[in-house]
Amino acid sequence: MNEIQINKMKEYEKHTNIRRVIFICFCVFLAIILPLGFYIFTVNETLSFKHLDKESYDSRMNDSFLYAFIIFGCLLLLVSPFIYIINNMFKRYLAFIRTLSANDTKKLFSLNEKENFIYKYMPSYILKENTVTFFTMFRQNTINFNDIISIDVRQVFHKGYRALIVIKTIHHKHSYTLSGNSFKVTNLVIEAMTVNPKIINNKNWNY
Repeated sequence: MNEIQINKMKEYEKHTNIRRVIFICFCVFLAIILPLGFYIFTVNETLSFKHLDKESYDSRMNDSFLYAFIIFGCLLLLVSPFIYIINNMFKRYLAFIRTLSANDTKKLFSLNEKENFIYKYMPSYILKENTVTFFTMFRQNTINFNDIISIDVRQVFHKGYRALIVIKTIHHKHSYTLSGNSFKVTNLVIEAMTVNPKIINNKNWNY
């Protein structure tokens, strides 16, 4: 990669990391705001009881704190595995894009420019050396274009764009849903068929 591409990649990684941090902060925020809201509500309710004796008042305040802490602990247990899984996915993604060649980096930037805000800096797939790699929360799957027998595309235009992509290879059948816009689908099909013209594709999907 030349210096311009290196700087663009650094900027790309920066934005991807920003999204990772935002996601983690959002999960932690949810774990804090719900018990905090419960605590504020119960404390205000206790303060509204003007004729409580000191013992009852202290008991209710202690209960408010205890239950809020229990709720926080339960929520933290729920979101922690999710944070761990998503954080690992971001790490795998960043490690993978650092292995891209100059040409594949251009393809990544081109695809990212067409993505809407939700998928920005985390495209649905990455093209690398005649392969396509799809990322999910738990793993990544790389498909060699030369192993593909057919690509079947089924589009849905309802409350936004969504396409079901069924890729049949020599050994497996893979299904992925691509949302946002049709460019990413067209781009994937063109890249695959350029490398492997023998791929069977329902060409009428794009009309």
